[in-house]
Amino acid sequence: MTLPEIRQLKIFIALEETRSFTAAANKNFITQSAVSHSIKSLEKQLDCSLIERMGKRITLTPYGEVFLHHAKRVIVELETSLTKIETLKRWGYSSIRIGTSDTVCQYIMPKILKEFAKKHPKCEVTIDLGDTPDMLKKLTRGRLDLAIGIHLAPSDNNFIFTPLTEDTLCFVTSPEHDWVSKQTNRGGSLKDVRLISYSAESETMRLITKHFNDNTITFHHPLTLGNMEAIKEMAKQGLGVGIIPPWVAKQEFASGKLVAHVISTPPPKRSWGVFSNSGKTFSLPEEDFITICRTEMSIAIHAGRQLESTQAS
Repeated sequence: MTLPEIRQLKIFIALEETRSFTAAANKNFITQSAVSHSIKSLEKQLDCSLIERMGKRITLTPYGEVFLHHAKRVIVELETSLTKIETLKRWGYSSIRIGTSDTVCQYIMPKILKEFAKKHPKCEVTIDLGDTPDMLKKLTRGRLDLAIGIHLAPSDNNFIFTPLTEDTLCFVTSPEHDWVSKQTNRGGSLKDVRLISYSAESETMRLITKHFNDNTITFHHPLTLGNMEAIKEMAKQGLGVGIIPPWVAKQEFASGKLVAHVISTPPPKRSWGVFSNSGKTFSLPEEDFITICRTEMSIAIHAGRQLESTQAS
């Protein structure tokens, strides 16, 4: 089988996007007959029909849907490689586009970037913030090279998940909270407690809810916030019980502004890793970035866990 040309892929993608031979022709600066010839030639090469015409309406066949998915990825990878080559030719260095959460960016990314710059001082790193599902969409669209996030279940075959480390979650309160002064027996109920946690749509909140349900822990819908600093501040002011990973509150634990409490044994656990598109080959800077991420995240999480264990009730 003869491999299709890049030009054929672009024409086919344009036809799917516009659903019009005329519009696809205009988009590629060719004639309508040239579009028709390209599609027929492509179908002959693949020995299958890619489109169906129903009057003026154009739809993709099942073969066309499969081919479209991979054609788009080929174009994205090609354009990405050309951009990186031009950058390397012009400036003498490469670039990496990283997606991650606000929390990782604030608490761990500065150390990661500091160590990475020692090995690749001329590599340009761009950070894009968002939750894991949002990062995966950007990976698919070719807008990111790597995404640091929490492992999703079930796993998606479109992505490779490279494990980094695991962390756990704990309750936190102000030192004046009843849980500290009275050592309240929390048992299996949180119905009389105002929980302060992540937004309901977040992967972490879904994990927390599942953990509570699996362990028959009753709770009211929590006060949900999208910012880790806001969760900690609410807890410090005595407005409720926060749910956070210990590594984001090392300073507050050390200063006594927050007190840690064990959620359950074992506590809810999150698996962190790097997502990349399936079939991707890591460049040397990307491999080093992943290694540094694993080291720095493990150090930060271990330090937070140690502080939590010294005061957790």
